[in-house]
Amino acid sequence: MRINSTRFGEIDVKEAAFIVMKGSILGFEHLKRFVLLVNDENTPLWWLQCVDDPSVAFVVVNSRLVKPDYDPAIFESELEFLDIKNSKDIALLSIVTIRSHPFRVTANLRAPILINAENRMAGQVVLEDSDYPIQYDLLDNEANVNRDLSDESRGAGILSKLSLPVGTV
Repeated sequence: MRINSTRFGEIDVKEAAFIVMKGSILGFEHLKRFVLLVNDENTPLWWLQCVDDPSVAFVVVNSRLVKPDYDPAIFESELEFLDIKNSKDIALLSIVTIRSHPFRVTANLRAPILINAENRMAGQVVLEDSDYPIQYDLLDNEANVNRDLSDESRGAGILSKLSLPVGTV
């Protein structure tokens, strides 16, 4: 499938790469199909590009990459909703906000996007744990962001499996 995104121009996306929002992203409930775009595998920031509305794309990061001890309590009902049967099938992405004045980059650790890496169904979950902030400052915690990205065992479940059929920019 070919989409004409406002950020990347025309890109080819395979339907096998779609992440389908069974739940939704808050404020974007009408958007259901996304694809993870990776410009450079050595860069921690990726794009979650909407297929249904090519003008919508979110900068995302592997939640456990920016906070290695990130271990949110996810309700069993949310896992069942996405048909997650095994914890190794869990992928967690946090939406990143980049502000220009003053320059600040934060990740929303309170409301990660929970993805079943096996069937590629997803939904945003809002955590009850106040230890995970809505605005986790990435620059204050840049040691985590800049560590070796090849250590996938510290990644979000089997994110390597999730990122195989992704588009590239």
